[in-house]
Formats: sequence, structure tokens, C-alpha cells
Amino acid sequence: MKIYRTIYPTLHLAQEGNSSISAISSPCVFQRRSFLNFLPREDAGGGIYAEHDHSKDVMKSMMADFQIDPMLAEQLEQGRTLPASWYCDPVVYEAEKTRIFHRSWQYTGDIGQLKEPGDFITATIGDLPILVVRGNDGAIRAFANVCRHRGSEVVLECSGNRKTLQCHYHGWTYNLDGSLRTAPRSNEQASFVKEKFSLKSFALETWGPMIFVNPDTAAPPLEKVTAELPAVFERGQLDLARLRMRRHDVYEIAANWKSIIENFNECYHCPIAHPAFSKLIDVDSYKVETDHEFFSTYYGPLRQSRQNGVTYATLWPTVMFALSSAPMAMQVLCVMPIDANHSRETIDYYFTDDISEDDMRAYVELSDLVQREDIVLVESVQRGLRSRAVTQGNLMLSRERGIQHFQKLVYRFLSATE
Repeated sequence: MKIYRTIYPTLHLAQEGNSSISAISSPCVFQRRSFLNFLPREDAGGGIYAEHDHSKDVMKSMMADFQIDPMLAEQLEQGRTLPASWYCDPVVYEAEKTRIFHRSWQYTGDIGQLKEPGDFITATIGDLPILVVRGNDGAIRAFANVCRHRGSEVVLECSGNRKTLQCHYHGWTYNLDGSLRTAPRSNEQASFVKEKFSLKSFALETWGPMIFVNPDTAAPPLEKVTAELPAVFERGQLDLARLRMRRHDVYEIAANWKSIIENFNECYHCPIAHPAFSKLIDVDSYKVETDHEFFSTYYGPLRQSRQNGVTYATLWPTVMFALSSAPMAMQVLCVMPIDANHSRETIDYYFTDDISEDDMRAYVELSDLVQREDIVLVESVQRGLRSRAVTQGNLMLSRERGIQHFQKLVYRFLSATE
């Protein structure tokens, strides 16, 4: 377990396991990893594939290797789990990238980081490097952070401000609207037409202070997925207009991304695994609602207070929310896979301006404690699933309907051929 923290605006810290915390020069040093370079096709209709047909052939071949038991849908209805192999098989992970992550709305960051023209943030969605930038016209846009020349990432930093977007490799330079501004020595190639080489655009929408990006530009709007979720926030007495991000923590976890979300989707484990949390929250009265298509909600009343308890929600596929009215606060937790057996989880903490430092510290300390306890659990689950000693689990549906709701969505998206 590795942990990275950013306490806004300038303090960056790193910690491994239970070792001491040390300062690091940038909150982004841990994010650099290799990506499959691709050059987006102009005729792809929102798809993300390489221009060379060989790459598409390889992808089709990998998809052919992924077979789904025709009885699995019925088994999920009865409370059986997804197969253990789905949590550690690279072939399944490849299917998830194309059928889930390349087609879904996912939280990318905080709009407060993009106040001025040229402000940008970078992120990843599955294996896709993402660049979000505010243009000179004030509009916020999302692009593939991949140069149209030979596939290098254009921007290496996690955030900052630029007048233009210049690739660090050969100096191809893009305007803030993604259009190619200049390519060195392009005058030496008579057939070169810079208008053909804009950065690949992705769909972007905002909800309150949150930015969501979807690589599929033909996808339905974000409100199709969130549906009645904003009303859940209102019932929890959360005013998004008053919140601003104050802290960004990152956890690198040796577990499949699905196990992390499933752990969030139940409190069956809370009395055993989270004693401090269970002293505050009446976990026996924990309520679960799974009636919505793309999200589930959870409510835990406080044990010794008549104030509103805590509300949680999971938004398909990778976003989780923890909402509090006293103090007014929101955590946005987002899980992104690194590979089939490793994930990166971020927690963005949003508070009102009037929260005291003591209240904010106490809130974060409890959250971090629960997070560390959860990491022990999901990493243990990953080792067990990889052992092949158990090929499929059984849910306690009276307590784990949130997991069933999530797993049925996983099955739905992975079983879709297009």
C-alpha cells in the first residue's frame, strides 16, 4: 500500500505502509506509467482504436478469448458472485477497458483547479491518458493526452497552466482548443495538413464542482446516469455550491478495481473490520437502496445523535460518494485499474469554507483509518481470488444487495457485444 496526499494548495506528501510521511516535489510523480500509444481515427465515431488495422485485429482476438457462462445472469440473480477469474484475468481486464471504461462517464477532477485560461489537469480512464483544460474562450474541454505525431503523452504534469499544449517529445504544439498550432519542420512535407491532426476530443460535463469525462463522444448525457442522484444529495442536506476541494489523497492498492467498489457497497463487514466507525454509525440499521439503474445508495444513522447520519452512493462504474451534513462535507472516491490485480484509488475531500481545522482533521483522520482498514481487506480478497481455491462466491443478500447491483452492471456491460 502506497499513499500520496495533496493538501491544497501546495503541500505534497508520500507514505508507504505505516512508514513515516515524507514530502515529495510533485503530487503527480506516482502517476507516470506506460500507456499503449494510439492515434485516434477520424472516422471512429467516438471509438478509441489505433489507426493500424493490426491493433484492431489484436483487440478482436483478445475479445474472442473472453467467454461468459450463459448461466451467469441467473446465478447473479440468485446471489452468486462474479467468477473469481474476473478479478485477476488480464483478458477480462482488456474487455473491461473497451466495454466499460471507454464507454462510461467517470469523475476526473475538481472544476476549482481550472479557474483561468490555460489551467489544466491530467488523469487516466482505464488505459486512456486524459487532458482537461480551460480554453481562452472560457470553455472546459477534454482530450486524449496523446500527441497525434507518434503517440507520446503531450503533458506530463498533473496540473498547471500553459499558453499552449506542447508535446515534450518533438515539440508538436496544440492550441487550448486542441487544434494543432504548429509542427516543427512541417514545411518540409508538402502533404502535411495541420487541420487533420487535432487532439482527440472526449465528452465532458460538470456537476457542481465535479468534472466528468466520457471517452465515447456519442454516449448519452451524464444526467442519464446520475438520474435522481442529485435529489439524494439534497436530502442529505449537501449544498454543492458551497463546497470546494481541500485535499486529494491517493492510495495504490494490490487489488482488482471491482473488489474495492464492492467493499464500499456493503457494511456487512463494518462491525468486525471498522470498530471506530461502528461506534459512531448504527451499522445494524444501515439502509441500502438499489432501485436505480446506474447508482446505489446507503444510509447509516448516527448512534448518539439526532442529526442526519452519513449517506453513501456508488455511481457506475468507478465513483463513490460519502456525504455528511455535520460538518457539511463530501468525499469523492474514484477507483482506476492499473492492471487486473492493482488499482489506484483517489479521495477528493470537499468542505465548506467555514469548517474549522480541527473538524476537518478529525473528519479526514477517521476516513483515512477506514480506508487503511479496507485496503487490508481487499488485498486479502485479491490473494484469495488469485489462489483459485474458490471459483465463485455467495452473497449474503440481506446485507450485500449493493454488490449484487454492481455485479449485474459489470455483467451487462461485459456481455454487450457493441
